[in-house]
Amino acid sequence: MTIQPSRLCRAILFVAGLALMAPAEAHYLWLQQNKDGGHLYFGEYEEGLRERSPGRLDEMPGPELRAFGRDGTKVDVPAKRTADGFNFGVPATTSTVLATEAGYAVKDWSRFHIGVVKPMFYARLIGPEARSSASADSLPLDIVPTGKPGEFSVLFDRTPLPDTEVRIVAPNAWVREVKSDKEGKLHVSLPWKGQYILHAIHLEKRPGTFNGAQYEAIRHRTTTSVTVRTGAPTTVPDNWQSSVTN
Repeated sequence: MTIQPSRLCRAILFVAGLALMAPAEAHYLWLQQNKDGGHLYFGEYEEGLRERSPGRLDEMPGPELRAFGRDGTKVDVPAKRTADGFNFGVPATTSTVLATEAGYAVKDWSRFHIGVVKPMFYARLIGPEARSSASADSLPLDIVPTGKPGEFSVLFDRTPLPDTEVRIVAPNAWVREVKSDKEGKLHVSLPWKGQYILHAIHLEKRPGTFNGAQYEAIRHRTTTSVTVRTGAPTTVPDNWQSSVTN
């Protein structure tokens, strides 16, 4: 499938400086490593959205972060809440960092044809020199490299998840959507140098109650951030916006 740019009309509005209300059901967490350290953001990279506090970032009560070295050693990672996300120390290039946000409130997203759900957010950052099998831990919904170039597995409870749509967001915010095959694998081309975000959703039809609120299903949402060190150079977003809140 041809790579397509993110929504042009929204980008034009951003450039014009107009405030937009972005639907929270489309937001996700992603991990990013910059020169000044590691960061966990909430928003939509391809739309130039990074939520802030005060604001939508406060919907995230307190994500838990942990890191794994190449030998599988686990280290809890303290994260500091800032105005535009959560900051943590510079992760080693050989490390894998995982984030989980289980405290997000039950949401009635029936108007989006999703229903009343308990959202769960996960994020994985794979260091450029990390081994894909180094982490003994896994996320409930996960996207992991298989060890073959451009090949990833989509897993739910460590079981391959077939026919699942995965959105691939390039460093320049261009987007491609692919589906996992019958074995839960997908093959992608990563032509540009920089960090890519792979993003998937899985609706688990299991009702329950969280903090006194009933829900019909659990909506798992995960991202995996991987860095490509070779390839064509490209530009990355440098003008970030946040949603308008009532």
